[in-house]
Amino acid sequence: MRKLILFGDSNTYGFDPRGFATGRYPAEARWATIVSNALSESYQVVEDGMNGRQLPDVRGGYFTSMLSGLSEEDTVVMMLGTNDILLTYMPDAKKAAEKMERILKYVKENFKGRFIMVAPPYIEADDPDLMRYREASIEMNQMFLKLAEQYGVKAIDAAVWNIPMTYDGVHFTMDGQKEFAERFLEERI
Repeated sequence: MRKLILFGDSNTYGFDPRGFATGRYPAEARWATIVSNALSESYQVVEDGMNGRQLPDVRGGYFTSMLSGLSEEDTVVMMLGTNDILLTYMPDAKKAAEKMERILKYVKENFKGRFIMVAPPYIEADDPDLMRYREASIEMNQMFLKLAEQYGVKAIDAAVWNIPMTYDGVHFTMDGQKEFAERFLEERI
């Protein structure tokens, strides 16, 4: 059976920021599990979300190994970039876009399956001190979408979905997880 890899960060993992560092929403409320259940007759879905994950290096490691083990019938959906902005004092959308360009170039040259890039929802911030993160996430997403077009990769702009976020402005609420799954499934991957 063909595989669908959902490769992402804490939102793909189903992180619940209301709990402790490793807290997760119940499986039935996580977007990746909802998608897995909905597509179980068509795909073997692999939920590969990890808290804190950033855009991977393509000079070797887990990401390139994972891609090399897939066939041309398989699909990889990658939603990353938020942590590349969030986990730094001075967020730099250009650096994130440079990493994404290396990934898309690698994928184009080395992966025969289908690759879908999801530009993540914008970071929400009301605090003026945190606005630079929101602004950088907006700029990053716009750059990601242009790069996907440049490299002929299917792109989904999740920012337009207005997914409900928790108090931290980064993680989906439980309802947001369900809404993300619904919107993703409407994309007819």
